[in-house]
Amino acid sequence: MKRQSQFKVLPVAASILALSLVAACGNSGSSTKESAAPAATAAASKEPVNVKYWTPLNPNAKAVVKSLSELPFVKEWEKKTNVKVDFQHSSGNTTQDDIQQYGVMIASNNLPDAMLWNWNNVQGGLSKMFKDGTIIKLNELIEKNAPNLKKVLDENPQIAKQIKADNGDIYVLPHLRAGKYGQYKTFSGMVIRQDWLDELGLKQPETIDEWETVLKAFKEKKNVIPFTLRKDYPISFADFAGAYGVAGMGTTATSDSFYLDNGKVKFGPAQPEFKQYLTTMQRWYKEGLIDQDFASNDTKTMDAKITSGKAGAFYGFIGGSIGTYMPALQKTDAKAQLSAVQYPVLKKGDEPKFVKAAWEYDNVGTVLTSANKHAAETVKALDYLYSEEGALLKNFGIEGQTYTKENGQPKYTDLILKNPDNLPISQAMAKYFIANYSFSGLDDDRYNDQYYQLQAQKDAAKVYAKYTANAFKVMLPPVALTTDEAKETAKILNDVSTLLTEKITKVIMGAASIEDFDKAVEQMNKMNINRAVEVYQAATDRFNKR
Repeated sequence: MKRQSQFKVLPVAASILALSLVAACGNSGSSTKESAAPAATAAASKEPVNVKYWTPLNPNAKAVVKSLSELPFVKEWEKKTNVKVDFQHSSGNTTQDDIQQYGVMIASNNLPDAMLWNWNNVQGGLSKMFKDGTIIKLNELIEKNAPNLKKVLDENPQIAKQIKADNGDIYVLPHLRAGKYGQYKTFSGMVIRQDWLDELGLKQPETIDEWETVLKAFKEKKNVIPFTLRKDYPISFADFAGAYGVAGMGTTATSDSFYLDNGKVKFGPAQPEFKQYLTTMQRWYKEGLIDQDFASNDTKTMDAKITSGKAGAFYGFIGGSIGTYMPALQKTDAKAQLSAVQYPVLKKGDEPKFVKAAWEYDNVGTVLTSANKHAAETVKALDYLYSEEGALLKNFGIEGQTYTKENGQPKYTDLILKNPDNLPISQAMAKYFIANYSFSGLDDDRYNDQYYQLQAQKDAAKVYAKYTANAFKVMLPPVALTTDEAKETAKILNDVSTLLTEKITKVIMGAASIEDFDKAVEQMNKMNINRAVEVYQAATDRFNKR
């Protein structure tokens, strides 16, 4: 499955605040039938254009390569477009590390030619980056040099609406899920040890009360960590907070902490229901139902706890989690089974709303910086990935090496499905091409039928997708903030993040009382969180009028 994200209760880097950085809007897509195959016909005699391209390295890729420049997909893409891409990666291990390194890079004005990232990870808006002179506007460049992307936008006005600023400017070459092969809208959710449920005669939990019953049984009868997570996956992201009808909080208080209630923007942690969620989490932690080391777990620690059979449930991804953990578990326990569990609710029979779902544009995309001296060539090269040929290369790799055609459909070879180095499929893919995480261009979800090889994965795709329509009723649309709004909300949310990330962890771990959180809400109000709500309401209203 696609994309991965990340709780450590840490404040946003001060350097980021000072810069009042960005956030855009969006989602992902796939190829269209009659796409032109762009500047892929660059004359071989011409000297290639060199483009410095910054992006954090996805964990699956980090496990098998040092740089995306090593990927056969990238090398073939370079041949097709005559653009040499020099990938530069953050050395961080968490999103927070990436944010800090990004901030230093921007502050030093040592800009690459292009940058790809999830722009939700920085405060503010892409329009501010443009006005600051960090990135350039792409409308004319797309019109002249990106026939494939232009076709997608012309045929899908709802996607064009998502990637444009309120004034119609376009600053990003987006990762898109659109068209014939771009149907999947969710890739993650709750995962549980199904074999333990069966052994203990328990049904999959649907409500918070049922979750509590299951977690207690895991603790008392299996002597394991009932629910584990890593430090940059807050429990609210896992999404117990959603059961209480409010948005939770990510690594920091960002736009993801806001949600819609009948069209009205609200800030999740400021709502009374969030306090109810904290009350439950505090009790669960005290009773040992939540990993006692959640605030310090890193990726390796969490992986080890799950694959060694020491954890009963966690928040994970269909591909990178179920697809990696289950084979590892079965090496020592052939009966081990993982299975997806529906997002929790309070009352039996209610439908979950706060499901992790994605718009067609998921806020991941490439921006061109003001340092780029080959903007037209860069756009042409990236536009290739919106063509049918380019999307096939991005999602399946090189024909004959990583896939073959069967009845006209791309099928992965054993280099991917039965990797000779015993790489899990998620890492085997990441070694050769980009399909299971976000990158500019179109998704081709035909890969999912093969990526999700285990029956548990195929079932999970159906479970998580069941209520995605509800998610779009509560999710903020991919709004854009004005320069003044970005600056104002960056300051507010930085202060609120510093307060909340510390307070939430202390409350859950019992180092602070629930009543102390009431004081935190009062302090949030003094920090003008209601003004941030007003800003996002105005931005949402503008988006709806685009």
